Amino acid sequence: MSTARSHQQPIGDDAPGRLSLRAWLQLMKCAKTIEGAVGARMRRKYGQSLGRYDVLSQLYRFERDWLPIGHLAGHLMAASGNITALIDRMESEGLVERRPSPSDRRSSQVRLSANGRALFLTMTEDHAAWVDQTLEGVPDDDKQALIGLLSATRKAFEQAVAGTGAEIDEETPATMTSGKEGNRRR
Repeated sequence: MSTARSHQQPIGDDAPGRLSLRAWLQLMKCAKTIEGAVGARMRRKYGQSLGRYDVLSQLYRFERDWLPIGHLAGHLMAASGNITALIDRMESEGLVERRPSPSDRRSSQVRLSANGRALFLTMTEDHAAWVDQTLEGVPDDDKQALIGLLSATRKAFEQAVAGTGAEIDEETPATMTSGKEGNRRR
């Protein structure tokens, strides 16, 4: 008896082209595992998601500058879902300040508040320690090699996307982290 599968490409690990797929799957699993471990600790200790931490981090990079919300959204590493709703909640908690754009009254600008800065600096020490703990079983030489491999992989993806004229899905960050802030309310 013939099955439809007999006419399709083999699906085993040794199938042509599957090595790239397996590498991609391992990247996704690794990112999700680390994000889950660090994100859970951040939510327990600070009541904040990685998406919120990412917003604070990006605003900290720009010090006291006012950033258009669209510009901020373009720099975020973690998927943040609806950035406007996220900023609304963070503003109501005193973590960020918002004002209408002086050049375009239809848009807003945002910056880190003093409370947001203090929270970010406190969270940053723990964040770094948690990532170190998560990866402590990986020797430093392997971490260096991994950084090089991941950088080459990211560049290959970027070149492939540029070569096809395709666009990167704005809702899926280039860093391949998972989850939306809106789904992970404090």
